[in-house]
Amino acid sequence: MKVLLTGGTGFVGPVVAKSLAARGHEIRALVRRTSNKAGLEAVGGVEFAYGDVCDADSLPAALEGVDAVMHVAAVTKGLTRDDYFRVNHFGTRQLAEAAVAAGVPRFVHCSTLAVAGPMPHGRPSLEEDECKPVSLYGTSKLAGEEAVRRHADKLHLTIVRPPIVYGPRDRDFFEVFKMGALGVGLKIGLVGSKRYSIIHVDDLGEVLAVALEKGRRVAGLQGGEGVYHVSDGGLYTWEELIRQAGAALGRKNTVVLPVPESLSWPAGLWGSLAGRLSGKPQIVNLDKVRESAGPGWACSIDRARSELGWEPGVPLEKGLAETAAWYRENRWIK
Repeated sequence: MKVLLTGGTGFVGPVVAKSLAARGHEIRALVRRTSNKAGLEAVGGVEFAYGDVCDADSLPAALEGVDAVMHVAAVTKGLTRDDYFRVNHFGTRQLAEAAVAAGVPRFVHCSTLAVAGPMPHGRPSLEEDECKPVSLYGTSKLAGEEAVRRHADKLHLTIVRPPIVYGPRDRDFFEVFKMGALGVGLKIGLVGSKRYSIIHVDDLGEVLAVALEKGRRVAGLQGGEGVYHVSDGGLYTWEELIRQAGAALGRKNTVVLPVPESLSWPAGLWGSLAGRLSGKPQIVNLDKVRESAGPGWACSIDRARSELGWEPGVPLEKGLAETAAWYRENRWIK
């Protein structure tokens, strides 16, 4: 298939391109003229279409002659509600409408577990559970899902929802490695053991390519058919993730200090205010506090295993070790 890839110059995009190319697909990447295309150029054979999902005029040419859309572009951190919704909802809606107008039959939408919301009733989330996002990021991504679902009668649409994504070049989970490098980490909440799912970027790239070929079709505006939760299959506490990141960096006794949830809100407020003042979104902000205050973020991957025939290939210990080595080689961590 010839695939239009969005988000190709981000953290996940080049890995998706590599997985698609390995399976024999042709790739056309939608990129801005100012984007760093090095990651895509390293894959080889990638065709470039210049434009943006928020620029409707650029989409018809980008979609001409393609057999499928792989939509990975997203905003994960923003200063305002509009920052999230402009790309995650409005851009996704425009892309879906343009794909229908161009007669593109296949559409894979990379969403997020933040759409589902925190674990319901203390168990891992399932695709058929009611979506209850708690953050602007999750709410905007749900709006994006709904925008594409409106065309499910014309598009063979498949949705993939990853949890925390980590790997070389990532700047979000990198904060956990920084705590591990210091030997001291923080967790929000004093009572209970929240569980989290996580996936290595290589596994995400692979399962998105598999979903393109084998994913079932979303049936309509609601329901779990054609939706796949993905992870490495494990359930981890935040303490385990910090300590294992520390171990990957050679720290054997990383200390994890609990922080009362009541104290996390002032920190989130300060992070949001600092972001507004600096013009740069902060890692700790109110949106992230809303997510961390929940009962945990974990999912079952039974459907992806049974329907896609997919198995995660990067266990946590191996993935963390390879990621830590990359951070050191590139001097992100000494």
